[in-house]
Amino acid sequence: MKNKFISFGILLISFLLFTASTTSFVSDLQNLFNNQTKELVTQKNKEYQKTKNKPEIRLLSLKNSNDINKIRPMKNQVIIVAALQNKRKNVQILVGKNYQDVLTQNKCSNIIRYAGNKLRSEKKSSFNSGIRLVFNACATLIAQKDKLSYDKNSLTQEELQKIDHPQSVSLVWGLVIAALISFGLVLFKSTRKPH
Repeated sequence: MKNKFISFGILLISFLLFTASTTSFVSDLQNLFNNQTKELVTQKNKEYQKTKNKPEIRLLSLKNSNDINKIRPMKNQVIIVAALQNKRKNVQILVGKNYQDVLTQNKCSNIIRYAGNKLRSEKKSSFNSGIRLVFNACATLIAQKDKLSYDKNSLTQEELQKIDHPQSVSLVWGLVIAALISFGLVLFKSTRKPH
């Protein structure tokens, strides 16, 4: 009995030391993220640890989308979760209390929609490109809120505008197509000869 308590104590201390000393900001049990993505996340989070608020943006891959509901980010965390659902990847952004004002549910949905084509790709490199886009969007918005400096991966104002107003891009294309159709109809009517 005494040996069980000692073993349990050693196991508990080892676990606490391991979790306290680990600096991994990526948990990729489903092998979805490539090295470039992991390096970006690790590097940015190391920079964050030197700041006053110490925000964290973590990546997590899960086997099942139902497990997303069990995740609760800490107040200074943003967790980008990629879960498998019927061989498709379901990506969601979970936001801790400190960043819910800048990363609202609507904004997170727009970010994922903005990167949607890449995130839906079957190619690992394209999917990772989409994940990096989502990560960089979150990092840019955190930098704005915490007044941190931007870096080469930060989104431009134009890109942020597309996230804020995703329908405006569709609206412009819709107007262009409508104008072309109207022009085509006018041209068609003017070239028709009455019989």
